[in-house]
Amino acid sequence: MMSKKTISFKIAIILFYILSAGTVTFGSLYFFRSDIMPYHYSFLHLTPQELTNFNPNILKLMIVFLKIVGSSFIAIGIGIAILTFRGIRQKKAWAWWSILVIYLLPIITTYIITIIVSNNITEGPKPPSWLALSMIINLFIALALSINVLRCKQVK
Repeated sequence: MMSKKTISFKIAIILFYILSAGTVTFGSLYFFRSDIMPYHYSFLHLTPQELTNFNPNILKLMIVFLKIVGSSFIAIGIGIAILTFRGIRQKKAWAWWSILVIYLLPIITTYIITIIVSNNITEGPKPPSWLALSMIINLFIALALSINVLRCKQVK
């Protein structure tokens, strides 16, 4: 029979992989789009045609930024998967710290930005701030479930 620590550690690994997959999915959604998200238009209080008529270069620049953000999240998600596979599964504490440092700032920033954008949209679609919050919660649960196993490994 597996110990509580072993079960918790296995759950943490699954959560890290879910975090990785979610991050790659989010990044891909942004990276492969040919237009900005509907909530970006809501935030700007402009229709796609109004934005294009105002200045088509603004839309082009926003799409470039979307691709930068998307590719960054794809890279972070792949990095989390590699750190989980090559570090966490082998009970290496450096991987735990790496995931914390690499993931925490971008996801908290994303959450704050989605809240700011949502609060400035009076009508139309809003960004899914709940998604960023769920990823933060997932991160902390995975970190909490894995810390005891990693700490014990370092002491031995």
